[in-house]
Amino acid sequence: MPLLETLRTALVATAANKLRAALTILGILVGVAAVIGMVSVGEGAQASIASTLQGLGTNLVLVSPGGTSAGLVRGAGGGATTLTLDDVTALAAAGAVPDAAAIEPELTGRAQAIVGGTNTNTTVTGTTPAYQTVRNWTIASGSFFTQSDVDARAAVAVIGATTAADLFNGGDAVGQYINLNFSSGGRNAPVRTVRLLVVGVFASKGTAGGFFNRDDQVVVPVTTAAQRIFGRTNVNTIAISATSQDTMVNAQVEVTQVLLGTHHVSDPTQADFTVQTQQELLSAATTATSTFTVLLAAIGSISLLVGGIGIMNIMLVSVTERTREIGLRKALGARRSDILGQFLVEAVVLTTLGGIAGAIVGILVSVAITNLSTVRATVTPLSLLLAVSVSSAVGLVFGLYPARRAAVLQPIVALRSE
Repeated sequence: MPLLETLRTALVATAANKLRAALTILGILVGVAAVIGMVSVGEGAQASIASTLQGLGTNLVLVSPGGTSAGLVRGAGGGATTLTLDDVTALAAAGAVPDAAAIEPELTGRAQAIVGGTNTNTTVTGTTPAYQTVRNWTIASGSFFTQSDVDARAAVAVIGATTAADLFNGGDAVGQYINLNFSSGGRNAPVRTVRLLVVGVFASKGTAGGFFNRDDQVVVPVTTAAQRIFGRTNVNTIAISATSQDTMVNAQVEVTQVLLGTHHVSDPTQADFTVQTQQELLSAATTATSTFTVLLAAIGSISLLVGGIGIMNIMLVSVTERTREIGLRKALGARRSDILGQFLVEAVVLTTLGGIAGAIVGILVSVAITNLSTVRATVTPLSLLLAVSVSSAVGLVFGLYPARRAAVLQPIVALRSE
């Protein structure tokens, strides 16, 4: 039997039972849509994280408190105190890190910013003028503070676009004052209040993949943050911008050697700090999100498996109902391969139609997720092609047993059946 004739026969048989075919296609549709929807969330998360890490700065080498053990960071976090401003001074010394273009500390915390009757909780970062270069920030209005402001512990600040909008309701923030209230924690802990002059507003960078708002921040001189706001000299991060992408690893080695000396550590495996490049962070994030995407795809595939079982059930019912037809075809000269091919093609037609419909629904689900939540779902052509191909493969796998059962029927027995 020619392939086109087999396909025509399969379509006729499918159309003869429209409701049953529609319900069978629906089972595959749900499975394919679930796979595409879940994979799109994983792909979107991966793209967002990669974009966020790329947007953190140029050719970054990051030093964080806490060492590494068996691939994990130990002792890191807000309470770690192993990095200080003295470490920054040592790294910034002439010739200490030849492959560094700029070095800046980041002493961060949360505080309440107040202007008149308006207030907002925001992130406060104490740093140096190198922050602009390392983190690749641009100024929308005003200017960044200077090294003289750092030396003088000046009460000045550069604020993010969101913070400016929250506090000044769209008005010009440059030249205005804000009050920062900071408490170290605890019911009876004293509250420090610092009045800051806004000298600049950052250009907007937007939300980082729905995880945090990069425009909600107040940046002050590191000395001001250390002595007038937070009351501590340990820093949360030291960020280094390498001279080029090719020198990032060299800068990483140089930074490690300097800090091993300032921390008086002879064994690098016992270091109380961690030095990572932007590429290492991106690689680790990509691995984690890829695993997440595979897990989501596996969960969605359960629906596809259920749809495949439905295909097998429907095809077995079809074989039972068409036993006399099978016997007649065999009596007229149809071979086993013809019968096998006919029922396999019917199963594949059903699952392929379900796969195409599921791909369309999956795209609509991804668009809905993107528009109705902070998660950006990304549908790739490869995921669509893979989903439709897998749905067709499901037809082959789950249609094989019913097709084989039809192919081995004896003509005489089949013709005698009621």
